[in-house]
Amino acid sequence: MIDLHVHSEFSVDSQSELEQIAKVAKSKGLKYVGINDHYEMRFGKLKYGFDTKEFLKAIDSTNSDVTLLKGVEWGWDCEGDVPNFDGFDYISLSVHRCDKPINNIEECYRDILERMLQCVEEADFDVLDHFDFVRRYMPNTPPIPNHLRSIVMDILRVISDKGRAVELNTEGFSIFGEPHPPIWILKEIFKMRIPITIGSDAHNLEDIGRDVDKALNLIRDLGFKEVVIFNMRRMEAIEI
Repeated sequence: MIDLHVHSEFSVDSQSELEQIAKVAKSKGLKYVGINDHYEMRFGKLKYGFDTKEFLKAIDSTNSDVTLLKGVEWGWDCEGDVPNFDGFDYISLSVHRCDKPINNIEECYRDILERMLQCVEEADFDVLDHFDFVRRYMPNTPPIPNHLRSIVMDILRVISDKGRAVELNTEGFSIFGEPHPPIWILKEIFKMRIPITIGSDAHNLEDIGRDVDKALNLIRDLGFKEVVIFNMRRMEAIEI
């Protein structure tokens, strides 16, 4: 149905061409695909990114039988000016910066969650990506410690108050058996009526649409009736 987190050749870590993405997406039965390439800010400066005008032009000129949405995975650490993303369908906020040792579970989780709280309060964005991203790189991929759950709830309250969405990122299924964010957070998202979208975080053609069906089955079981896509920064619901 949808995959709103696919990286193309405009990302520093992907070689997938737009027309190839469209063909593969169609073959996998997807209707909406979000091209969500990296634009990473760090300490107020651009660490890596892409030419946004060329990106928008390239998507408009791509021959596609699926709807290609113009997204950007904006990596931000709450420092520096906000880039101009005029013309994009949606802005995904990703917090990738952790200043603490990755093997110190307590310090690293606290650092990134507190930074995330600040960023969702300050940023203009549409959807928060891979909530517990840092888990991918920790030894034995530990979940968020229970005593830090209050920070998670603070983040969700801000997202709810701002009318933003949260991404269910399917990459976690293949790494540790559940998505980003974990099921307990998805349950809280449902209780708070926060909109949800789905993305595979595909950096190659093979992973487009990865475990999207599994994600849909999971959120249906949790009570969700719809997922969201975006059109020129406007949220649109799709019944599941």
